[in-house]
Amino acid sequence: MRPRARIAASTALVLLVGAGALWLSGGLRAADTPRSVRPGREVDQHLFRTRLVGAHVAVLAKTKFTAGRRLLVVNAWVVNPTRETIATHRGDDHDAFSQGMFLRWQARNGPAPRLVDAQGIAGNTLFHSLQPRLPTYVAVQYELAANTVVPDHVTVALARYEHAGAGVLDPRGYWEWEARRYEKKNETDPLTHKSGRVTRIIPVLAADVTLPVRR
Repeated sequence: MRPRARIAASTALVLLVGAGALWLSGGLRAADTPRSVRPGREVDQHLFRTRLVGAHVAVLAKTKFTAGRRLLVVNAWVVNPTRETIATHRGDDHDAFSQGMFLRWQARNGPAPRLVDAQGIAGNTLFHSLQPRLPTYVAVQYELAANTVVPDHVTVALARYEHAGAGVLDPRGYWEWEARRYEKKNETDPLTHKSGRVTRIIPVLAADVTLPVRR
């Protein structure tokens, strides 16, 4: 496990939690709004060089093994400028590409889309990694509830990253969101069912990009 910055607590359970859902619940406030960038323009996230180029709604038909579902797909060209291979999507790891994207979502449009995957695409091959310095087309997928209405445009915020120094467990150091501030609240872990004090990173946002949505 990579070392992560933690805030000490004597008796409370302390978790460092991803902020992917914070945008939806109000954790990212109007004061955190970054500069607006046009689609196709490169955004320097430090860990990624990202060009958001579009979005579309995809409908996956029901099969023998899976239920039918709708997806909102955000498309990007991404360059990983580091010397390490980085995941496009992996759980709540902040340094996976998909975890540095946040949808601005209006409650009037129904339940917020749920991040489910991000796939790199090369020819007919799908993969889940960004190779060093190799431009990669990435499709970030959000599952839509039956009653979710997708507007004609969606706005995506991109987090900025910083590199932490070498630690005991990883002499290379590691990448983490650059923190604008921290927020604390009591929460229950859905896996362990233990409750405690949670510390969340609210990241610095590098840019807002508003994308038209193709149907």
